[in-house]
Amino acid sequence: MNKRVLKYEDIKDKIYEAVDIITEPIASTLSPKGSNVIYEDNNGNQFYTNDGKTIAMNIQVKDDVHNAIIEIIKGGSLKTNMEVGDGTSSTVVASSILIKEGLRLVENGYNQMDVRDELIKFAETMKVELTKKAIKVKDDKDIKFISKISAGNDEDIANDVVKIMKVVGLDGQVMLDKGYGEKTEIIEDTGFVLHSGLFSQELANKQFQSGMVEVPVLITDKRIYYKPEAETILKTVLDSGYNEVVIIAQDFIGEALPYFVTNHKNNKVRVILISEKRLEVLEDLAIYLGGEVISDKKGSLVDDITIDSFIMAKRVFADPVKAIISRDKEEKNKELPVRIKALRQQMEKNGNKNDPEYIKYQNRISSLTNGMVTVKVGGITPIETIERLYRYEDAINAVRAGMKEGYLPGAGIAIYESYLNIEKSIPNDFKRMFKALAEANIRQIAINCGRTPEVVIEKLNELEDGIGYNAVNGKYENMIKAGVIEPLLVATNVIANAVSIANVIVTSKYLIVNDLEDYKESNKNK
Repeated sequence: MNKRVLKYEDIKDKIYEAVDIITEPIASTLSPKGSNVIYEDNNGNQFYTNDGKTIAMNIQVKDDVHNAIIEIIKGGSLKTNMEVGDGTSSTVVASSILIKEGLRLVENGYNQMDVRDELIKFAETMKVELTKKAIKVKDDKDIKFISKISAGNDEDIANDVVKIMKVVGLDGQVMLDKGYGEKTEIIEDTGFVLHSGLFSQELANKQFQSGMVEVPVLITDKRIYYKPEAETILKTVLDSGYNEVVIIAQDFIGEALPYFVTNHKNNKVRVILISEKRLEVLEDLAIYLGGEVISDKKGSLVDDITIDSFIMAKRVFADPVKAIISRDKEEKNKELPVRIKALRQQMEKNGNKNDPEYIKYQNRISSLTNGMVTVKVGGITPIETIERLYRYEDAINAVRAGMKEGYLPGAGIAIYESYLNIEKSIPNDFKRMFKALAEANIRQIAINCGRTPEVVIEKLNELEDGIGYNAVNGKYENMIKAGVIEPLLVATNVIANAVSIANVIVTSKYLIVNDLEDYKESNKNK
């Protein structure tokens, strides 16, 4: 396929245009007073949302230069969401400022690598400064504050998230799905937590997740390599009347992986693949579900596998970092309490809570006894249901990020105050760029509330630390007391990933894209 090699100086205007194309609709959603965006999926169905991740994923344009820049911004911003479950919108806004200001510095004579070094130094310094401000999550009130602000100030969602987190904590799993009525239903289960997620992103949906119910599970200590092994597994499942399967193995390599992915994409047999190399964890899971590990010592899967080699799970959920598998609680499982008791005894032998062996057994017990919640999100119309589902997802992810490392004053105030604390150490030529980033969320929230950004910032400079502009009531007040808060992990990841995006674009001088006509012809012949 032919390529077009483009110099930055020839496409400078298009780079700036591309930044605005992705930034403007996403920026308009910030704060409870932000707007919604109507979007159309690939099938022509219309939806609406104020979720930055969903908007970003649905932005794809015709112009190849625009699209290349948009994809870079999109990829880095979605990384924030994958890492902490929130912050896509703020990452897009922050990266747009760093890209424009970084390119301006290069145009004014700065070496690209010097700009990169200052960006990296800024991210590292801001992380230290923000961490000093972090407050640990103490109680349900903190959880409600975090979830409410992330859910667009929705009281019902915030109350539901408090209930959910009491069941699942940090390690349990929440499975979100569309409900069938106006009311949201919360279903509690126990579940086994695997700290290994989906083996391939190609098996995930747009939310980077996959879920199945009443599904056969194959647990093996083998490394599945050969296509005949994969064929036999899927044929055994299909012949037994199932079109979904979960496979947990040491590894997926060679011919097997593309075969599984192809079948999944063609909807022949949907699969969840999870790699788990620890034999003791595989055995824990098999006992939890009431079955056995298919061991490599017993011979080839191709020769020996039958439907009896699989164990039924009530529900399975997986994302990129973990999976949770629940069993039917009505079925008796005599071996499970015996296993838990044995692990507790082993843990108590290592009485020091800081001992690695103690922690290992503690984690295994936790995996066997964790909770799982399925949330059937309700709504009056399908469009409303999907929009609320995204808000539940944002709220739950924000709470988990807050529980890990604490939270900060929200509405952009923590980042702004942290910048003011380090401003003197920043080279003069770079202050405009970093000041613009520090003010970005405050300015955008003011715009979305119909206020003048300069007036809001001037007022904030007169007030003590922690006082911000509350978009809900239009007052200047203590953000923590008002419940306008933001997880530390979100704030630090927003800055780190915005810097990463900007560095990709600012440190380049050429863009190589597919020749559009050649690309069309190539696809036509497929």
